[in-house]
Amino acid sequence: MPLPIERIEVPNPAAMMGDQPTNAYLVGSRELLIVDPGSEAGVELVSRAIAARPGAGVRAIVLTHGHPDHVAAAGELRRRFRCSVMLHPKERPILRNFLRWEDIDIGLEDGMSITIPEGALTVIETPGHSPGHVALWDAAGRALLAGDLFSGNGTVAIIPPYGSIVAYLDSLERVRALGPERVLPGHGPEITDPGRVIDEYVARRLRREQQIRAALDAGPKTIEEVVSELYPDILPQFRRAAALTVLAHLEKLRNQGEVEPEGEDAWHDRWRRVRIST
Repeated sequence: MPLPIERIEVPNPAAMMGDQPTNAYLVGSRELLIVDPGSEAGVELVSRAIAARPGAGVRAIVLTHGHPDHVAAAGELRRRFRCSVMLHPKERPILRNFLRWEDIDIGLEDGMSITIPEGALTVIETPGHSPGHVALWDAAGRALLAGDLFSGNGTVAIIPPYGSIVAYLDSLERVRALGPERVLPGHGPEITDPGRVIDEYVARRLRREQQIRAALDAGPKTIEEVVSELYPDILPQFRRAAALTVLAHLEKLRNQGEVEPEGEDAWHDRWRRVRIST
């Protein structure tokens, strides 16, 4: 039987995600898993949802990754419900001040099974958005709790130094092989046609990569110059995110031997195409 899953929308401060809430999830009926409780606002929202289930308890808080809009409520909920917090060890460098590593009780590993009376979630390593990102697979329900591997509101940010487009694309293909029928993303509505969305994500990344190649074919450019060419109408508040996305693509192309910066400062120096002889 599919695991019972309840979604709770947790608002985020403007500095984090603007008006885009994070999806926290309660998995189970009476012995619960809390998945990604969200920003600090999630403490009361998640507690209220649990209180609406008389006699319910919390087995663990499972975190798909360490970004603050997913984990900031975890420490207080851990103290309130006296439960374990689970996170992949590779997420430790990105926790910052929103959650202490000392509050992590169990390190997640690929293939780990997290059981409750109704069934189990399997941990699937899906790095790319962050180094130790995981998704949680309900095989009986063919459902994936995807964290920020997917977004119901569009695409997912891949931001160096902790984000990797190569790893992200590999993670999408790993999920495709599972054959999910439902994806429950970290933001936005449920995705009921995961294969189509994966195709769109991959095509978008490859299309952007080709646009960067074309921009550099016309001559060396800084990241800011590439952003101006590829995103001519971008709003100022999104410009840095666009620049970091360009940098992530440039790093992938650099690893493929196609581009390189002209100096030691990859952020400010111009990048040029490397002509590969055949």
